[in-house]
Amino acid sequence: MTASLRINHLSIMVRDLTRSADFYHRVLRLPEIECKARKPNIRWFGIGDDQSIHLIEGDFGQTYVTMSTHLCIAVTDLDATVAHIATTGTKYGDLARNEGRIYTRADGVRSIYLQDPDGYWLEISEDY
Repeated sequence: MTASLRINHLSIMVRDLTRSADFYHRVLRLPEIECKARKPNIRWFGIGDDQSIHLIEGDFGQTYVTMSTHLCIAVTDLDATVAHIATTGTKYGDLARNEGRIYTRADGVRSIYLQDPDGYWLEISEDY
């Protein structure tokens, strides 16, 4: 019998919990959900299907981030999402980092790339 696998959550270390929580809620429009860890330095945000992103404020250390290491969030209406992101003043672009451009991947899926307040890369793509 083969076990069924799925991603439950992604935890990321952040420098400023309030600033990062604002980004994930206001810019990405992720709903804040109950943090069952019940610790003041952790906040949880839902990304659908009982999956979540956990923001943990603490020592960021020597973390090194590149565009190749990113989280991709699929949306049902990329154009509306891009329009919303633009209204927040958040910079986004294509894979070549051309600001304000939408990228079409080799598989035909359109997406954009942006960074959160701590420099983590996010890809927002059409849901396929």
